Order: sequence, then structure tokens, then C-alpha cells
Amino acid sequence: MIADIKKLEFDKIKQILSSYTITDIGHSDVLEIQPINNRISIESSLLQVEQAKIMILRLDRTPLTGVLDIRSVIKKAKIESVLTIEEFMKVVSHQEAIQRTDQYIKKITNLEIDFSALKDYYDRIVNLSSLKKQIDSVIDKKGDIYDYASPKLSKLRNQIKTTEDKIDRKMASLLKSEAKKLTDSIITIRNNRLVLPVKSEHKNSFKGMIHDQSASKETVFIEPMACFTLNNELQNLMLEEENEIEKILRELTSYVTEHVEDLKTNLSIFTYLDTIFAKAKYACDYHMTRPLITDSVKLINARHPLIDPKEVVGNNIIFRDYRHIIITGPNTGGKTVALKTLGLLSMMVQSGMLIPVNEQSETIIFSNIFADIGDEQSIEQSLSTFSSHIGNIIRILNDIEDDSLVLLDEIGSGTDPKEGASLAISIMDYIRKNHIYSMVTTHYPELKTYAYNLDDIINASVEFDLKSLKPTYKLKVGVPGQSNAISIARRLGLDESICNAAEKVSISFDTDVTKLINKLEKQSIDLERQIEDYHEKTQVLDNKEETLKAEKQKQIQEHNRLISKYEKENLEKQKDALKEVEQLIEELDELKSQAQQAHFKEHKLADIKHRSKNIIKDEPVYQKSTNHKIKVGDSVKVLTYQRNGVVNKKLKNNEFEVQMGILTVTAKEDELEYLGKAKKEKPKYKTTPKPIKNVKVELDLHGKRYLDAMEELDKFVDDCLLNNLEFAYIIHGIGTMALKKGVEKYSKKNPQIKNFRSGGETEGGNGVTVIYFK
Repeated sequence: MIADIKKLEFDKIKQILSSYTITDIGHSDVLEIQPINNRISIESSLLQVEQAKIMILRLDRTPLTGVLDIRSVIKKAKIESVLTIEEFMKVVSHQEAIQRTDQYIKKITNLEIDFSALKDYYDRIVNLSSLKKQIDSVIDKKGDIYDYASPKLSKLRNQIKTTEDKIDRKMASLLKSEAKKLTDSIITIRNNRLVLPVKSEHKNSFKGMIHDQSASKETVFIEPMACFTLNNELQNLMLEEENEIEKILRELTSYVTEHVEDLKTNLSIFTYLDTIFAKAKYACDYHMTRPLITDSVKLINARHPLIDPKEVVGNNIIFRDYRHIIITGPNTGGKTVALKTLGLLSMMVQSGMLIPVNEQSETIIFSNIFADIGDEQSIEQSLSTFSSHIGNIIRILNDIEDDSLVLLDEIGSGTDPKEGASLAISIMDYIRKNHIYSMVTTHYPELKTYAYNLDDIINASVEFDLKSLKPTYKLKVGVPGQSNAISIARRLGLDESICNAAEKVSISFDTDVTKLINKLEKQSIDLERQIEDYHEKTQVLDNKEETLKAEKQKQIQEHNRLISKYEKENLEKQKDALKEVEQLIEELDELKSQAQQAHFKEHKLADIKHRSKNIIKDEPVYQKSTNHKIKVGDSVKVLTYQRNGVVNKKLKNNEFEVQMGILTVTAKEDELEYLGKAKKEKPKYKTTPKPIKNVKVELDLHGKRYLDAMEELDKFVDDCLLNNLEFAYIIHGIGTMALKKGVEKYSKKNPQIKNFRSGGETEGGNGVTVIYFK
């Protein structure tokens, strides 16, 4: 596609974007970004950037520190050229970045952040831990080769150390014995040989080989003859060491060669992620959003991305039944800014970038984006302003295609007004023959009249405040602009008589059409103000409604939080209560024994009954925190059970069937808390709950602690449901009736239990509860 990048200053956007990259390759790749017109690729990129933005806001950007430019390493390894230690460390750095990325993705997954659009890239990163381990076994963190990198290297280094020790001892001995002949008591190196600084007058009496002399020629650096053989031996050992290291590095290079394609893939993925997260970070800092790609343009509160966010004025740029907008009005009013905003945001979208607009904005994919903006007069080419503009327009008209965007600043300017206006109208007529979109600025009033007569063109203007004599930069679509020259001159202090005379002359120039247009302009402005006032009031009401909803939700969530806290605190109390129940049972047994012995006291029995009633109290009820309509396929929390499930189908009387694991329950809508859309996952294998063989139709809870009994009852009911039993016997005994009340309470709450009753005379009486399943 053709895109006038320089005219719309998209190159400046790329410069800003490049500052958000982390890798060197990512930095250079961003500067090469070009807009495209492939809708599928654009939508995919926009979704990736949006998800990356959420990942940044919820956690952080993907870790790319340590992803170095290893293109030369890959190239060398491919032809099996021995890599340097520094190049091996770059490979290790890449693998460390992969390890950090793995940890990052685990955190993203645990937070349940959607990164589906980027998941394929993360999945394709090849873990090269084995290669890193191989390199780490040879090269340490400082970039030195380990002594144990090979048996031969270990032996050579031991020999080198031994030889160096011998030389050091010999040199130290000479420093003492020949001290008078030396200029300094130090051992130094010349030509990679250990030498002593000898005074010039003693050079002939000092046995050894001269390697160098000082600048003053007062000192000569002599290798003592006593160390000559040892130094030669040391040099040979060092040479062998270099050869062995090269051999080790060559072998290590072969491991890298095996993984060349994996390294290439990883580098490509990391670089791509760098550009995606650079776009996302840029979007975070400048409050950018993802527009919907549709068949219309509706940019809500669109801001120019190169203007300071604190000063920029947002505008609604909307193409409805019309495809062409003509903006009229005075200079420095913001006409060109509106033009550039549309062009620049369109380029950003088609480069896979989010843009500074409000949510629910829409745009289309333009086949080309043309612009003729500014005075490009060239002295060298001897072109006037008019010629420069016409040259650009000719180029645009030659390359124009359907669904192109054409932006023309001051169309027809730089020549005689009548001819310029005529030419501008003719150019617009030509453009209108094609299915394209255009935004044009002009000073010519003739174009206002032209726009009024056509359905596919609309007038627009940029608002100007006559009181402050400053533009407000607010784009008014449907309202033609006025020059306001006389009003401005009057405000600036021009003689009133001149201003009055100018107004009379201006009125004499006005035709009936002009008067009609002026009248329509005033009506349009009044209507625009009424609409703005309506929107402001509506916004205030919406804000109040949202505030009230948020407050209500907050109160409900706090209510549920307190209930949860209450339940946790009550766990210990329940344990104490159960102990008290056991104590009451013991006391009753004692009273029974006393009764048999005729020592029974009535007031003691009354006291025990009173205490037993206070042990089990009513529990608080959870409330919904949202009023979201429940639909089939929703993920919900069943408040009565405090468990999550998925809505299978809607039943009568505003009830729903909910799948909770292997159990299916029925619940009313006010008992279901909306959590979101259930994830549609294809299971790797299908599991079907198997009925339990020889399941009993009775459960004996005799002698069980209350909490243990309730847990065993819940499991028993699940088994009964799996085996399609119609009824079951729960044996709990009489005692304090605590277990019986617990069974009845459970039966009332469980929607799978149709009804229940106490046992008959032949079934155990009040010591048994019979439950019936649906």
C-alpha cells in the first residue's frame, strides 16, 4: 500500500515507539514498520498488543533483558566457525531470558490473564537448557575457562602454575642478590617474558637477554639467564594451553551448531515480542485503546499522538452517510491538526498499534493513505506553493484506489481565489467518483455551498472563541467555519468605523444562498450546543448510576467478606460447641443414672435443654454482588454451596441447572453469582463417573462428631446420586438431636433431595431420617 509517512509525521511516532524497545534488533525493526492493508493481520496484531497491555497493567512486560543480538553467532555456528567466549556467553544469556520467560508465563497463567493471541509465540520458544548446561560446564560466569574443562587442560594449567612458581622463586632470589644492579625491586613483563629492571651500567655484568629499555635509556629489561629455560618452558605450556582451549571451544561450538535453527527461532520470537510489548507500553503511557475494525469510521475523542497529552484536545471524527468532510475556518484554528489526526491514527492502526481514542471507537482499513499537507515550495525545483500542491494532487489521483483515504490541506490555494475554488470543486467531483474517503481543509466559501448541495459531503469547522481570540481546537462536524476576520479585528482594536464599513461591504457581497447558509449555520450551532448539553447531563446521570452500582456491589462484597470471616472464626466455636454437646450427653447419661437411683432433679434437665438450644444457631446468608443476567454457558458461583459451576440449561420459574463437578444442582437466579463465560476446553479424554458397586442404602452416623458426620453424609449422598438410588436411610440416633437437625438442615439445602421424613416405627423412629432423591 501507499502511505505518505513523512507528510503525516509517522516517522516521529516510530522514533517514540523505538524508545520503548529493549532489544537492539527490536529497536531497528520498529523503525522499519510500514502500514499494511491486510485486515486479518491488522486485527491479529491489535489483539496481541491489547493483551500485552493488560499483561503489563496486571503484572509486567515480558522479560527481554539478556536477549542480545546473536545473528553473527548464528551465522558463525552455521558454518562451524569457532565461537569466542563472549559469543558463548551471549547464547547463555538467551537461555536465561527463556527461563525468566517461563516463570513470567506461569505467573500470567496463575493470574488467569488472557494471552491467547500471544500463546503460540511463547509455546514455540525452544528451551535450550541442555545447551546452557554444556556451556556452563566449560565457561564460568566471569568468562574464564574452567581448569576441569578437559583433563589435558587441567594438567597443563598445573604445569604452568608449577613453572611460574619456580620462576617467581628464582626471580625473588635475584631481586635480593642483585639488588644493587636493579633500578627497582619489581618483576615486570616484556614480550610476554618475565624480566628485571637493570641499571644500564650493569647490563654487561648481568647475565641474561635484553628485551627492552626505558625511554630514558637508564634502565634495561633483562630476562635472567637462570630463568631463560624456565621461561621457554612456560611459553610452550601456554601455547599448548591456547591450543587446548581452542579445541574445547571448537567442540563446544558443535553443540551450538546443532541448535542453530532453534536459536534463530527464539531470536525471531523475542524480537517480535519486543515490538508487541513496546507498542503495549506506549499505549499504557498515552492511554490508547484498540478500535474495532468495521465498515465505518467513528473515532471517539481522538487525540493527536504527538501533542502533549495534557494539552491535546480530543475530537470525534465520524463518517456516517457521507464519505467526505470539508473543514472551513480561519488559520491556526486546528484544521490541519484534525487532518493529521485522522491520517496518523489510521497509519498507527494499520501498523498494528493502539490509538488515543475512547473505547468502542471504530475504523476501516484503508487501501492507501494519501496526504498533501503544508507548503512544500522548492527553490531548487522552482516550484511555487500552488505548483507543489498540484504536483502532489496529480500523484494522488494517479494512484487512487477504492477505500483510499485522501487528506488535502488548503485545496486549491496559492492562486486566484475564483480559479482556486473552481479547481477545488472539480478535484472533489473527481474524487467523489471513486469509493474513497477524504478530509479537506479550505478557506473558500464556495466549498461550503458545494457541500450543502451533496449528500455524500458534509461541512465542518474548528471552533473559535471570539472572547479570548483563541481557537478551542474542537471539531464541529455539520457546522461550516467562519473567518471571523472583522470580529477579530474589532477585538484587537481596529477603528470601529472601519469595522462597521467592512461589515456593510461584506453584506453587499452576500447572496441569498450565503444568507441561507449563515442562517443554517446559526441553527446548527444552537442545535450542537443543545446536543452537548444533553450529553453532559446524560453523562452526569450515567456517572451517578455507575457510582451507585459500584457502591452497592462494594457493600455486598463486604457483606460476603464478613460472612466468610464469620465462618472462619466460627470453626473453633463449632469445635467447642461439639465438645459441649458431648459434655451434655455425658451429663444426660448421669441424670439418667440418677433417675434410676431416684436422685433425679428436674431443674438440671431444664438447664441442659436450654444450653443445647443455644449451640446450633442460624447461619448468615450470602448475597449476590452483581445483577448480571445469567445465561446458559456462564461460569457461576452457587451461593448456597459456595462452589463454582457452569450453567447447563434454563428451567422454569427462573431456575437453572448448574453442573458442579460431577454433581448437577438446581438453583434460582438470585442464588447464582456471575463469574464470566465458561472456558470451552476440549478434554484430552472423556471421563464418566462410574457407579459404585454394592452401595448401601443406609448410612450409620452413630457416635460421629458433627463436622465428620456432615462430611460423610455429603459423600454418601454423592454415591447415592451416582447409583440412581431413589431413597436412603440416615441413622443418627436420638441423643441431643444435634445430628438429626444437621441431617434435616442438609436435606433442606441440597436441591437433589426431594423430601425427607423421620423413620417409622419399624424403621428406627426419630433415630433415623429417610431421604428421597429427585
